[in-house]
Amino acid sequence: MKKPNKKNNSEMWLYLDALGILETGTAEEIKAAKKTYRKNYLLKYKQHQRASRPEFTIPLSKDNGDYSLIAASAKKHKMSIVAFIRSAAKSYINKTYIVPDRYQVAEIEQSLASCLNEIQAIAGKKERFFFDREQKYQLVENRIEKLGSEINGILRYPSTIEELLIKEIREKPSLKERLLFILNNMVNDHQNQVT
Repeated sequence: MKKPNKKNNSEMWLYLDALGILETGTAEEIKAAKKTYRKNYLLKYKQHQRASRPEFTIPLSKDNGDYSLIAASAKKHKMSIVAFIRSAAKSYINKTYIVPDRYQVAEIEQSLASCLNEIQAIAGKKERFFFDREQKYQLVENRIEKLGSEINGILRYPSTIEELLIKEIREKPSLKERLLFILNNMVNDHQNQVT
């Protein structure tokens, strides 16, 4: 049998060489050994993939609307269903938000960064008698930075309902009484429907 060239100097050829089948085996034995090697290789590969990248099967019922709800949400976010489920689960755990259009948010951030760069370039030119102009540029620059961080916070890390209510009640104490009134009416209506 001829020596394997560099192209064939792979794990399979090392396996066949270790068996000693390359020198003494027939074509059928070599073919059977290659088939066994491929089968074992594929088995080990799949085991490694399962260990390093576990997969889960999630049945989604079309009857109760689970599938259509997830499919519509994935389409809205411009993601595949699998990518959307993965992203939604990670977002839920990290208490973040999946932005409906990531590219649009990125464009807004890029736009704000461009404005900020232009303002910094203008403000960088320090003229001797134009201190007021420089201060105005600084104020605009600060506003754009604040707006950028607020957009990022609102779209990527929105507040929970509880956090929003607490914030609003702190700002408007009368809101607490109105909310309690509304909730009491809802509880009374529910109790009347049950009885």
